[in-house]
Amino acid sequence: MVEQFKRNNNKQEEIERALKLIQSRNPRDRSYAAKRLGELKERPDILMSLMDDPNGFVRSAAAEALGRSVELPAPEVISHLLAAIDDPNNYVCAAAVNSLGLLDAKQAVSEVEACLNDSHPIVVQAAILAMARIDPERIKEHLVEYLESDEYLIHLAATRVCGWLMHAACGPFILKYLKDFMAENDQQDLKLPKLYIEVLARLNVKESIPELVEIAEKEVGLRGVAVEALVEMNAEEAAAILSPLLSDPSNRLRRNLIEMMIQADYETALPLVRPLLRDSAITVRETALAAISKWQDRVSVSDVRNIAFNDPNPFVRPQAVTTLTKLLGQEALPDLEDLADDLNVHVRRAVAQSFAEIDYLTPSGKSALIRLANDEDTADFVQEALEVHDLSAIHPNVRPEPKIKAPVPEAIRTQSHDLKALLEKWQASLPNLQRHFDLEELSDVDQALSTLIVALRKTDDQKE
Repeated sequence: MVEQFKRNNNKQEEIERALKLIQSRNPRDRSYAAKRLGELKERPDILMSLMDDPNGFVRSAAAEALGRSVELPAPEVISHLLAAIDDPNNYVCAAAVNSLGLLDAKQAVSEVEACLNDSHPIVVQAAILAMARIDPERIKEHLVEYLESDEYLIHLAATRVCGWLMHAACGPFILKYLKDFMAENDQQDLKLPKLYIEVLARLNVKESIPELVEIAEKEVGLRGVAVEALVEMNAEEAAAILSPLLSDPSNRLRRNLIEMMIQADYETALPLVRPLLRDSAITVRETALAAISKWQDRVSVSDVRNIAFNDPNPFVRPQAVTTLTKLLGQEALPDLEDLADDLNVHVRRAVAQSFAEIDYLTPSGKSALIRLANDEDTADFVQEALEVHDLSAIHPNVRPEPKIKAPVPEAIRTQSHDLKALLEKWQASLPNLQRHFDLEELSDVDQALSTLIVALRKTDDQKE
């Protein structure tokens, strides 16, 4: 029957279905219904009645749900939960203690604190988490003691609370536990080391950076969370070491690595980041755009332009419009004019805002801006551009300033297209050379190629 209990957008219908399900003889059905009523924050009276159910799983589910179904003051609910602390089933007791914590039931602090000395680890675990919510200062002084417990559940709860309460004194202990875990090379349960890493990042334990870098390099199962921690800690020194991982198959890892490169302003990784503008993952393309924009990589203009006009994701395209404008400045005007009539409203809004970054408008640019001002979907986004350009001062005879001639010798201007193609091919192959050359050296070559490619592209544009 549980399999047929599908969630519905109609809250009242779900409540009625849950109430019917509570009548089932199957304790699994009653447990599921209790859980759902808690999620819906409804009928605490029914949940309290289920605290007398003969089945321990049902009582446990009801106790857990009560912590989510009401807000204080709720004296009757607190009374039922306090009574459940003495339940012969340890799981019911733990669920009741956890709910008292969720309800921040300060009047129950003595009873919850007494559960810290319970003989069953699951009850102590619940008490540690509940005390962290009800009276954090009282539990803080005992956290190191609980961290050193041999009981997995107690150690796990204490580790989590160290992160919740930002208790810096726990940092050295958690780093030691992480190192011990990695030395044992036991990859059966990654929940605990992931938690260690998350807490170390939250506590900003800089001493953990070398260990996290090593994990990011070598431990596939923990690589992503280690990189996230390094990003959160703004570990600039890790950027150079981790840059080869930009080719990792994990979308999340590639995105996080680019974010780290941006935070560290590690422009040396540009040859590796640039190809990710064509990545299959939306979040990776978005983050790569942010990097390209920050580092002002004009070589990426064609890729950025392609995203602005053709990306399959409607929300990446506006970011590309903004990036294109930042890269090209005044030279982005023809693109903005073309995109001003795009069917994607988010693109048109990005165009409207980007017009404010243009130094001056041509007559066609003026017309595009006026169309956006008259479009109810974009009218609120053009105000800055209208003020910047003071339309009343724009004359119909305004013409674009002549383009500066590219510094390419006349002797090879006729071959500029072929030369540019060869240099672009060279630049595109740089990521494949990172195993054989130092990334700093590749970055120097990339910058030199970028300068030449941009100059040759200007030459080709002038031919046209």
